[in-house]
Amino acid sequence: MNSRVLIGANSFMKDFRERANEAKKSLFVQAMTFEGDSAGEELIDIMASSPAKDKRLLVDSYSKAVINDSFIFSPKYLKDKAFRQEVKNTRRILKSSSKYGIEVKLTNPLGFFMLRYPLRNHKKMVVVDEQTTYLGGINFSDHNFEWHDMMVAIESRETGSIIAADFNKTWNGENQSTSIDVDDSTIYFFNGIKSSGLYEKLFDKIRKAKKSVEIISPYISNPLLGVLKQVPKEVEVSIISPAKNNKSVFKDILLSELQWGYFRMFEYPGMSHLKAILIDGETLLFGSSNYDIVSYYWEQEVVLETTNQKLIEEFKNIVLMPAKDRCVEISDQASLESRSLKLLKIVEWFCRISSKSFLKPH
Repeated sequence: MNSRVLIGANSFMKDFRERANEAKKSLFVQAMTFEGDSAGEELIDIMASSPAKDKRLLVDSYSKAVINDSFIFSPKYLKDKAFRQEVKNTRRILKSSSKYGIEVKLTNPLGFFMLRYPLRNHKKMVVVDEQTTYLGGINFSDHNFEWHDMMVAIESRETGSIIAADFNKTWNGENQSTSIDVDDSTIYFFNGIKSSGLYEKLFDKIRKAKKSVEIISPYISNPLLGVLKQVPKEVEVSIISPAKNNKSVFKDILLSELQWGYFRMFEYPGMSHLKAILIDGETLLFGSSNYDIVSYYWEQEVVLETTNQKLIEEFKNIVLMPAKDRCVEISDQASLESRSLKLLKIVEWFCRISSKSFLKPH
């Protein structure tokens, strides 16, 4: 498998533009977040400039409700002129994309009174001519572009065809729950609680670790924490989490759990949105999932599991070691049952019960 690890939005967008300019047949882009700022405009410019005949952009309906990490239906919309302008510009850009030959579709409608708001499509993936695939965590918004994040470019006709097929299924309203083997890798398409069996396959690999489990993720909760508790005690488990988390409840969870001693915690300066797990230095999991309660119960995700040593060495050298060099280890914390932790327990209970009404597991 030919691959390139791309750290940061600038690196990703530069690589993507080069491939898009060479495209002949198709250019498919999918993300959870698209906003009418310079990042969104750059994406549209790349797609508009591409000679590909079939150009499509798939965005989750999340962007109809949340812009720049703020709800559109909130007092901020009335008070903040710049925020209102960004909301309007997002709608304008998406609506006008057709004049550049770009078809746009929004996945997972929010439903009456936003009752289906938790059912989000969280995938971030791009495929060019069913040959070059990008998988990782980068969304198309200015604040996402500022975060520490990663996309992996994969040059493979087989991988490209698989990702393009999933894109087309989602475009037509079908969410997959399946895993597909490709050479020394497996691609997982998760669909919330319907994919509990698939998640167990990955979780079992973590439970069977012999030396180490190294995790980078901003949003960690159960079920992943429950899995880490089952890892043999002689295995070193480490978690790299952002010091300035845009969802502070997840920082509270880790600080509270740290006292039990089943993992070491390292804080990355600023905000890191990167999602990856390295098991025994030999198996790498990366993609869109954080393996948290929201992903597990509700969301559509894409994850690639690989034992490709060239890619793993590149990940270690470009992502893991530089991140560790910038991190500060956090010592044991006293147990604090904060309001956010109590709220999370209620949310987890709600997700477990209600998701089965919308997404019955296989």
